[in-house]
Amino acid sequence: MRYFRKYEFGSQSAATTKINALEEDHNHSVVRLGHIVTTPATYDDDGNELTAAVLSSNYHVDVMWDGEPDASWDAQLVWIAGLGVHTFGSSSANAEYIAKAKELHPELFPEPSDEEV
Repeated sequence: MRYFRKYEFGSQSAATTKINALEEDHNHSVVRLGHIVTTPATYDDDGNELTAAVLSSNYHVDVMWDGEPDASWDAQLVWIAGLGVHTFGSSSANAEYIAKAKELHPELFPEPSDEEV
């Protein structure tokens, strides 16, 4: 089975060190997202930037693990509501990520109130 996980590191070099420590012939897919946008830029009607985008101070990496996720990465593991700025094409791995996030962090998935329905 394949598992989709999201990670954040204090720096690009910390992420690179962790990635380079994987077995040379691994079959995992690693995507370096870098410093993702946490607050989008705003623009006026003419397309001129009003406020610049704010980037995360952490460096983000997504991994599609071929088999169980490497437990040595757990300290950098992050759970979010939804799939974020990147996802892999495997619907079963994406569904497993969402189910695990709901299990571990139900606060990320609040039930709608009667007023919202």
